Amino acid sequence: MNYLKKHIESLFIECTSLDANLLVLDNLVSSRGQQLQENFSFPNYELIGMITTYRDLSQLEGGDNLYNTNVGYTLSTDNLPDEVTRLLSYTSCLTITQIFEVFETFLKNILSELIVQNPNLSQVLRLPNTHNTFTDVRKEIYYIQGSGNKGFIKALRKVSPFFKQHESNNIWNKNMSHWFDLIAHIRNLVVHSRLVTNPQFERYIKEAHRKALFDQHFTISENGSIKKIELTPYQAHAITHSLFEYAHLIYKGLSIDFGIEQDFDFKRVAI
Repeated sequence: MNYLKKHIESLFIECTSLDANLLVLDNLVSSRGQQLQENFSFPNYELIGMITTYRDLSQLEGGDNLYNTNVGYTLSTDNLPDEVTRLLSYTSCLTITQIFEVFETFLKNILSELIVQNPNLSQVLRLPNTHNTFTDVRKEIYYIQGSGNKGFIKALRKVSPFFKQHESNNIWNKNMSHWFDLIAHIRNLVVHSRLVTNPQFERYIKEAHRKALFDQHFTISENGSIKKIELTPYQAHAITHSLFEYAHLIYKGLSIDFGIEQDFDFKRVAI
């Protein structure tokens, strides 16, 4: 029994669920949007409208206590196509951030499991202490995590020559480390900047290899001075499966280099 397999299986299960959620939403929203365009082919016909209100928490005496912010939202036949695209892009980006979090958990779990089974790795990876339990190792592994999980990837290269070799020498001829670093930057933009790019990120993707990786999946939309990341559900689906392949390479490399039972022949799918 391969003691690492449960961790990659957990990643496959959770990420597949997230990926499926996005594809279902894409199908329903796109189909409904098409129906509305066909059934309400009137200029500027309001389909959904809302206003934002609030109550004054300090108004203790009661009475009328509902105020209009004068801010609202309207979905109409005029903006329906753009809004469908925006909504699906926004949801696609959020899905990728969740999948990235699952992948981060996978990295923590598979490295912690490896260290528990091979205690000498605590010194090799320069962890402050040597622990016997998975829980204790996992609590301490943040010492080597690094920004964007770079420390985890560096640790994997250190202990797995197979992983290091095929991280760039692979069937796609793609440097997976560079690609993963790009996804980490995108994740930060989505979570901390609400998809809005900044000069630092724009300089980051100007390098030829990063620009090529970025253009495989993402585009940037401009609305005045504001630039935002855009992503389609199809592109998000492709990113998810690239992360599956990266996770499998980690699992396979560790299994081979540590002489663990090579139980990595998951069922092949005819294509």
